[in-house]
Amino acid sequence: MSERTTAILLVAVVALGAMTGVAAADGHLEVAVDDADGEPTVTVTENDTAVENATVVVSVVDAENESYAGAGEYETDANGTVDLEAPEEDVTVDVTAASGNDTASTTVDLEAPDGLELAVDDTDGEPVVTVTNDDEPVENASVNVAIADENASYAGEGDYETDENGTVGLPAAEEDVTVDVTAEYENESVSETVGIEAPDGLELDVENTDGEPVVTVTNDDKPVENASVVVALADDADENASYAGTGEYDTDENGTVELPAAEENVSVEITAEYDGESVSETVDLTVEGDDEADEQAFGQFVQEFIESLEDRDGGIGAAVSDFVTENNPGNAPDHAGGPGGADDGNDSAPGNAPDHAGGPDGENDSDERGPPAHAGGPGGDDAEDDADDEETEENDAEDEADEDDDAEDEADEDDDAEDEADEDDDAEEDEADEDDDAEEDEAEEDEAEDESAEEDDEDDGEDEDDEDDDDGESGPPDHAGGPGGN
Repeated sequence: MSERTTAILLVAVVALGAMTGVAAADGHLEVAVDDADGEPTVTVTENDTAVENATVVVSVVDAENESYAGAGEYETDANGTVDLEAPEEDVTVDVTAASGNDTASTTVDLEAPDGLELAVDDTDGEPVVTVTNDDEPVENASVNVAIADENASYAGEGDYETDENGTVGLPAAEEDVTVDVTAEYENESVSETVGIEAPDGLELDVENTDGEPVVTVTNDDKPVENASVVVALADDADENASYAGTGEYDTDENGTVELPAAEENVSVEITAEYDGESVSETVDLTVEGDDEADEQAFGQFVQEFIESLEDRDGGIGAAVSDFVTENNPGNAPDHAGGPGGADDGNDSAPGNAPDHAGGPDGENDSDERGPPAHAGGPGGDDAEDDADDEETEENDAEDEADEDDDAEDEADEDDDAEDEADEDDDAEEDEADEDDDAEEDEAEEDEAEDESAEEDDEDDGEDEDDEDDDDGESGPPDHAGGPGGN
């Protein structure tokens, strides 16, 4: 064959090969995978037309770590499709389609379907069961509700079927309960144990009871608008009590009603009604600062009494104790004594000085001033003076002993008053503290008076001695004798 002939044949072969490549390029074979329903479907098309009997090969990309039961070789049907198995776990696969001399490939992630599922929503107090299959609602699925605790009860126990939305509505629980819920559909089943909480129902709350009260009505913890609220005096309220806020109200959009402040302490009954339910509560409304004002008024009362005793002879502690016990808001018992009490008329009662102590109006008071009668005077005997001095000292000792006894009696009765004051409330304890201070003042004054009395007695004795020695005459005493004497 000549070289020219050989060259012509080579050109012809190249031209034929070029014509075949264009035809393959014009084929436009395509492959796609749809995994939306959990069961993958492979579709092969050429120029947007389904290709029947195309070869489809499915292989796992990471065969060492993943597996897929749908891996293998398939042929497309008249619709150009191949249905693959749902994966048991998520997996990545290569899908290659071939038809004639054309091929097309794609890599896709296949997700394991969720399968049959159920959920229980108890947020509104009325439980709702929802059944889905691959995230789609399942109609006519069978639902069974059983009590997990045999000692509990629930009106919603039983069998149900889901509606077109895949849901079942259950009744509200009367008390918190745990239940087992099971759903079945197309030979599949799923179960879940859930706790169902009883709804709070209709409730009312009252705040700011010592000011302008605010009533709040809720149903399942949500504000209730247009609920009826009735305010009336409580059954145990004082028969003379009154309250300007009695009457009927409707709650606003926040479920609240504002009431006027009470002008006196009073008990009221508040009732709320809504949607066939009602709830009542008895509330004590108080006047702000009323207790504090009472305590301050009594303290001022005691202070005024103490000031009225400032010019009194002797201590004031026992008198203040009696006054507090008698007039205390805590109402001390009868045996506590005090003005008008069991101790009246008793000369030894606290605050009453003994008869022999004398005083501005006592029997021992005299209009005359000067040395006592037994002190003697000019012309008296020394022996009689000495006897009188001894008698005076004995009387002084007896007076001091009597005063000590009186002080002990007063201390004992003060202790009784303090014990009773301990049983009173905090206000009475404060008043008892004031009494203790007054008693301490009294003790100090008594000690000062005792010391003064002793000094007076000593001064009297010295005066008597001076008067005995001074008879108004100068010279030796009568028994000394003298010129012409014995």
